[in-house]
Amino acid sequence: MRGPALDRRSSGFSLIELLVVMGVIGVLVAMLAQVATPGDASRAHTEARRLAALLELALAETRASGQSIAWSAEAGGYSFWRKDEEDTWVRFPGGSPYARRALPGATELREVTLNAQSLGPDERIVLTPYGLGGAIRATVSGGGASFVLRGGMLGRITVERQPHAVDDKRAAFTRLHAG
Repeated sequence: MRGPALDRRSSGFSLIELLVVMGVIGVLVAMLAQVATPGDASRAHTEARRLAALLELALAETRASGQSIAWSAEAGGYSFWRKDEEDTWVRFPGGSPYARRALPGATELREVTLNAQSLGPDERIVLTPYGLGGAIRATVSGGGASFVLRGGMLGRITVERQPHAVDDKRAAFTRLHAG
C-alpha cells in the first residue's frame, strides 16, 4: 500500500529541483554569451575590413557611374557623401550601403591622412572615377589592437594589423586584407 507522502514525491519535480536546474541553465547561458560576444579587438578588425570593402566598392561605383563619392571620418564613425542636383555634398540616405556608420563599442577611427597630411574635422577624401586623390591612411583601433588601412592612387585598399610594443617585432605589419 502507498502512503500519502509517497504519492506526493512521485508526482513531479519539487520547487527546489526546478530552481537548481534553472540556475544551472542561467550560468551556462551567461558563459555562452560571454564566449559568443566579440571583443573590442574583433570588432575593430571587422570594422576595418568593412571600411576597406566600402571604400573599394565606392571606388568601383565612381568608375562605373562617372560620379565622384566622398568619404569623411567623423566623431564616432564615418560617412560617405554624394553631390546632389545643386552640386552640394550630401550624405547618402539611410538605406544605402554608404549610409553614415557609427563604430560599435570602444572602436575608434584615428589618424586619417591624405598624402601624409592629417584631415581636419570637416574635410573629405574625394573618390573620383580616376582613383583616389592621393595616398590615404586611417587607423581603426579597439581592444588594444590597431588596424591600418592604406590606399594608393589606383584605389587598392589594404588592412594591416599594427603590432604593439609587446608583439613580435620581426614584422612591422601583418597583412589581413588585400582588398
